Amino acid sequence: MKSSITTLNEFDGITLIKQAGISVIDCILAKDEKEVEVAASQLGFPVALKICSEFVPHKTERGGVALNIADAASLGEAFHKMNRKFSEVPHAFLVQKMAQSGIELILGVRRDPVFGPVVLAGIGGIFTEIFRDTAIELAPVDNSVARAMLRRLKGAALLEGYRSQKPLDINAIVDVISVLSRLISERQDILEIDVNPLIAYPDGVLAVDALVRLDGSQPKTSRRHPDSATMTSFFSPASVAVVGASRSSGKGGNIILRNLLKAGFRGPIYPINPTVKEILGMRSYASVCDVPDPVDLAMIVIPKAAVTEALQDCEAKGVNNVILSTGGYSDAGETGAKEQKEIIEQAGKSGIRVMGPNSIGTLNPSAGMATSIVGLEPIKAGGVSIIGQSGVFSSGWARWIADTKPFGLSKVACIGNKGDVNESDLLEYLADDAATLTIGMYLEGIVEGRRFIRAAEKACKRKPVVVMKAGRSEAGAAAVASHTGSLAGSDAVFDAVCRRTGLVRTNNPEAFFDALSAFEKLPLPKGNRMGVFSITGMGCVASTDAAEEYGIVLPELNPATLKKLAEVIPPWAPVRNPIDIWSAIEQHGSKKTSTYIARCMLDQKDIDALLIIFVLMPESMFDISEAFAEIFSRHPDKPVFASYYGGTSREIAHVHEGFSALGVPCYPTPERAMFAFGRMVEYARYRGKIHNQGIK
Repeated sequence: MKSSITTLNEFDGITLIKQAGISVIDCILAKDEKEVEVAASQLGFPVALKICSEFVPHKTERGGVALNIADAASLGEAFHKMNRKFSEVPHAFLVQKMAQSGIELILGVRRDPVFGPVVLAGIGGIFTEIFRDTAIELAPVDNSVARAMLRRLKGAALLEGYRSQKPLDINAIVDVISVLSRLISERQDILEIDVNPLIAYPDGVLAVDALVRLDGSQPKTSRRHPDSATMTSFFSPASVAVVGASRSSGKGGNIILRNLLKAGFRGPIYPINPTVKEILGMRSYASVCDVPDPVDLAMIVIPKAAVTEALQDCEAKGVNNVILSTGGYSDAGETGAKEQKEIIEQAGKSGIRVMGPNSIGTLNPSAGMATSIVGLEPIKAGGVSIIGQSGVFSSGWARWIADTKPFGLSKVACIGNKGDVNESDLLEYLADDAATLTIGMYLEGIVEGRRFIRAAEKACKRKPVVVMKAGRSEAGAAAVASHTGSLAGSDAVFDAVCRRTGLVRTNNPEAFFDALSAFEKLPLPKGNRMGVFSITGMGCVASTDAAEEYGIVLPELNPATLKKLAEVIPPWAPVRNPIDIWSAIEQHGSKKTSTYIARCMLDQKDIDALLIIFVLMPESMFDISEAFAEIFSRHPDKPVFASYYGGTSREIAHVHEGFSALGVPCYPTPERAMFAFGRMVEYARYRGKIHNQGIK
């Protein structure tokens, strides 16, 4: 089958970007030696000679470029050498005026297979692949975003002028970025444009080379998506059938039934097993079709060979929602992917929404919903909903949440292979869900990139969405494919998606849950200025370093605050933010000192948030609610964080429970608390809640 992708020769590529309004180096296309000589004469020496052929896209590496040709003799020698070298492919010659030296940049646009058009800017020339100093954004970009891209480059100082060098024409560079981004956004046939180098000067820019690839195939039409209301029965079904229910306590079909009973599911539960009449005191049915009443949701946990028949039974019964736990589909390779496609198409024709394959389903504590194949204890209801492309969120992590209670859960969906229901379906649903106040997402890949961007933009305008995406490295992306059969996508492009949509990105489970806990418990900050006090100097140093890393300002204590602090801190002790409070504790005790200093710092107007750092030991234990409840209530708009060092399990439980009762998240280190606050600041900026004062 002939490919629809073509590569323009350099002359046609340069012509395309010139027509779009980008300044290009003077050049002439020549087909033979005579025309090459005439072109050089017209342009004036020195010139560059390049092979010009769609079959030779990377000319430099293949010896298809000769630079700084100073005279006619050198030109003839270069022509004959190049003509012999590429005699096997159709070609012409491009004669270019040699450009004056300047700073070489690489600019480009590409059509990402998942997220669509993206634009790239970076330090270019022959060292592009070595330094990899680039910035990426979703296209199109306006001039302000293009300028921000340039500021993110490690080599930004090259553009702004350094030592005796003049600043470059930033406006001209920005214009080229914007033009390229509009080109690929408006022309569906453009697959890629690389301008390398674009030479930048104090006055203007020149594009010297342009690689353009086109795709002549018809663009895919967007398919219609079912209404997000079709997700409701996955979380709040009127009734549940467990296909593959079992009397054996170790099997998933038994564990699911026990989880539903323990969670307090209020609707009818129908075990489906043709070999027994009763399971856990409930009547068992041979088939879904034998259930006398309507079935809202079917949880299928049976061997792969029986899945097709089970789906047919669900169709006959009129079941509209199915969770398919069975694996061995796209997670098992090409053959499994084909089988997955067949069963999903079968279900789709019947109007059945399928979560999975390879999914252990959903949790909804407020509805008593729990389809996990791992035994769970009841989980406190709350405002955090999690979309997980792994069963661990309805198993190991769910057990941890039930035990430690870092936040309350609204809903959890483990979506597995995403044969039908995917992250966009659920994100659209949770954006409208009044019970969901904060959304967490663990993703190994995205299947509908442009739809996901729209869903994320909608959700993030209403509530925080914290995302942890796997496959950040090439090896990680390969592991993702072996796990769920997902396309991981470029990690740099996903970063751009997060910036565009307001997604709060984290890179590991610790940071993921830390951020969710902060968003669940605290108000969004009005600034990034934090007050810190610590029982140990180590906490002061650690929080200062973390503040620098996460863009947090530690304001100076004003005279009024210092005057009040002098009542508890001895004159010889230095007083600055962060405050080392040990000297005051020695005189006044841990409770009185901590209470008083917390009040002083929260009363200072230019402190937007507070971090309290403990060392856990018997001498520092006190009634946290009694000490802080009234103080915190006076400042409901200022988020408060707590952290600690060391301690026994009993002491750790004491501070977690005490601060949790006040709606304050508690972290094992100040760095983790600072990270969570930094993510809140990031999201508050996106929502326009933070003004410029004090912002780095």
